[in-house]
Amino acid sequence: MTKTAAPAGKPKKQKKAGEKKEKVRKTKEKKVKEKKDKVSAVERKAQREARELAELTADEEAFNEKVHKRNVKNSILNAIMLASVGVFLICAIELGVYSYQSIRYKASMDKIKEAIHGGISVDVSEKLNNMKQDNGDVLVFPDEEAYEVMQATKKEDIGNVWAEKYAYLVENNSDCFGYIEIPDTTLSYPVMFTPEKYDYYLWKNFSGEHETRGTPFMDEATKLGKSQNYLIYGHNMTDNSAFGTLKRYLEKAYYQKHKYIYFNTSVSEGVYEVMAVVKTKVFSVEDKCFKYYKYGGVLTEKEFDTYVSEVLKQSVYKTGVTASWGDQLITLSTCNHYTEMGRLIIVAKRIL
Repeated sequence: MTKTAAPAGKPKKQKKAGEKKEKVRKTKEKKVKEKKDKVSAVERKAQREARELAELTADEEAFNEKVHKRNVKNSILNAIMLASVGVFLICAIELGVYSYQSIRYKASMDKIKEAIHGGISVDVSEKLNNMKQDNGDVLVFPDEEAYEVMQATKKEDIGNVWAEKYAYLVENNSDCFGYIEIPDTTLSYPVMFTPEKYDYYLWKNFSGEHETRGTPFMDEATKLGKSQNYLIYGHNMTDNSAFGTLKRYLEKAYYQKHKYIYFNTSVSEGVYEVMAVVKTKVFSVEDKCFKYYKYGGVLTEKEFDTYVSEVLKQSVYKTGVTASWGDQLITLSTCNHYTEMGRLIIVAKRIL
């Protein structure tokens, strides 16, 4: 049996249909790809813009941080500048006040000194005042001849000149115990004594008004006419007022020109020769050591000997002067900042 042949046009139709279908598929794929590419482009653009925004934000933050730091720095500098100006003004004011107080204090003490006719050292005999060293410096008692004169005139009764001066001082302030002076220095002051509160004049002038320089005052253990050691306190002022000049005794050359201290009370006129210059301190209650401030006033012979021995041993240099039981001492005490609670004391023995 002979087979019938397929129509000749059918494969062509199928081929065209396949091509059309393939074209449609490719077109769809192309559109999908274009859509994806478009989405990817948008995403990339968005990402790029996000990165750019992030960079701009970071730059802005960095800029803002830089501005902030600069503002903080400027604020600190301005604060420092204002503080410096403030400190300068405060220091200038304090310096001005200090200078004014210094001038006022000196004027008040000069007035007292003038009222008692130049202090107390001027009352020493002309013969002693005129004695000189080879170099021409005037000293009160520079040699053995002067010492013999002093011993010959040594007495307990006060003269009329000092009696009148003391009367003036007591008339103006009944707390006045005496007067202390070191020739050729600024140290020339009345000395106060208030046994019920011995440091009352620590911050008061002779008139009882507030004064940072205070007025020299006696130790609470003081007994008029009976004390073996008159202990006197005074401030160490930078303008050399009060006991400010005493720090210069740390130089032996200064001591050699200022060996003598004048101290008068209501019952005696005395001249004292420096025997020791001691740097010490205020110790704690528990410290077992020599405490000079425990040796003011009336002493036993043993206490006196201990005091003399200790101050001579601790003296910053040797003076060649010593003391024995029966002598009368004077100790000037002031602050010295070589250590915490440091003190400087000048110990002298009465020779007239």
